[in-house]
Amino acid sequence: MNKAPDLGKIHLKSTDRLNLKRSIYSIRILAEYAKKFNVSAEVLLYGSKISADDLTDPEISITPEEELKLFRRAIALIPDPKIGLEIGKLHNVSAMSRVAIPAIFCDTFLDAIRMVFKYMDLTQTYCQYELIVKDNDAIMSCEELIVFGDLRRFLCERDLVSAYTLCCNALGAPLVLKEIMLTYAQPEYVNAYQDIFNCPVTFNANRYQVIFDKSYLSKQLPLANALTRDTYEKECKRAYAHLHEQKSTLDKIQQELLFPYEDPPCFEKLARRLNMSTRTLRRHLAVEGISYKTLLNEFRKKKALELISSTNTPIENIAAELGYKDTANFYHAFKNWTGTTPSSYRKTKL
Repeated sequence: MNKAPDLGKIHLKSTDRLNLKRSIYSIRILAEYAKKFNVSAEVLLYGSKISADDLTDPEISITPEEELKLFRRAIALIPDPKIGLEIGKLHNVSAMSRVAIPAIFCDTFLDAIRMVFKYMDLTQTYCQYELIVKDNDAIMSCEELIVFGDLRRFLCERDLVSAYTLCCNALGAPLVLKEIMLTYAQPEYVNAYQDIFNCPVTFNANRYQVIFDKSYLSKQLPLANALTRDTYEKECKRAYAHLHEQKSTLDKIQQELLFPYEDPPCFEKLARRLNMSTRTLRRHLAVEGISYKTLLNEFRKKKALELISSTNTPIENIAAELGYKDTANFYHAFKNWTGTTPSSYRKTKL
């Protein structure tokens, strides 16, 4: 029998990297939910690179940028303010099978959390998760790996409900929570949170946290089975290896640009993030026939057009998100890209 862990020393963190290839399953769930409101898959997917037939192919992947764009379209088309909570309910164990199934066959709840953290890349989250124990509390917190902006409530609700559902399924009983802390404003349907979580929920907090009694971590899971766990984990390992196949330098740079930052990463910092010298990075980019300055400018342009045309986010917030300290510089860049101002461009799109 394994020695019981010292819960006071528990400190787990999931990956802080966001992969450029994501499962199509999240969009399939979204399309199924949209049907309840007479929104067809064809309408939902209009303007994207995904077809309705693609939704049934488990090998099809989607970029984070494409996925987030479809999330925004779904929110605009589906007249349900609780869409994040409802979609989270549909992300059940079967929907998260590659990670969730081996997790529920682990020995303890802590082992299950370790399993999910290990293969977090295979889930649909856009967050990095951290688990610590303080006194009698187990504290699960998370950090946004991209700037959520107008999607903050939707993404948080989806992940919160799906994670809570997985925990309850693994334990074979409800996970009693002490408190939930969320960084966004209280929605008008706040009672729905109580119906699902049955605990105090603090909105407009300065961080995301879920707190429960640390005794849960050592609880034995009712379906614990080492052979079954190992069998399903092999599928996780294969999927993980496929996901992390060698990426091109351009893919790696695009991945870095998905992360929030106060300023755009300078060339030297980018090289360090990619674990290569500036000389090697320049050589790779020369082979591709492009400069980092051009890549950064293209990324900013694409992101700016997307946010201005599909959200009501204030222009100054978009400028800051893209690394512009001075909004005037953003206006100047935007006019060079489009020949018009951000406000005028938005009027033609919204």
